[in-house]
Amino acid sequence: MARSTQNYVPLSSTPLFRDMANPLHLQISYHSFFLVQSLDCLLFLSLSPQLFPDRTILTPATQFFIFATATTLFPLALLVFLLRGHHVSSDVGGKVAWAFTVFHGLGLTLLGYQGVSGGWCLDQFYWWSFGFHGLWFGSGVVALAGK
Repeated sequence: MARSTQNYVPLSSTPLFRDMANPLHLQISYHSFFLVQSLDCLLFLSLSPQLFPDRTILTPATQFFIFATATTLFPLALLVFLLRGHHVSSDVGGKVAWAFTVFHGLGLTLLGYQGVSGGWCLDQFYWWSFGFHGLWFGSGVVALAGK
């Protein structure tokens, strides 16, 4: 049975969902994610000495991968930031929170694997990165569980 779209009003545009604010932990997570990841993108695009003190290890292929990662990460951070006003219980807000949570879950998995296997990582930032991704992941899980 097809739904008539003539009188259809999406939940996110109803006053109940439009006027609700996301939980404070999720608001802080979205803002800090945008700030930290934007800074990361700038540091990666400039191949900052803070991240890469020994630049001799960076082959042209590695540099391309770093640039590609930075340029594709920024739109995700910007999109999450721009859509942060949609409540997690709305359709759009739920999808934003879901993508945010999956992204950080995958980041934690990668960091955990690199830490356990002894693979290369940005040593001076490993625990900071693990902590931020862990907090952001936890905030997303809690928000999605409570919607």
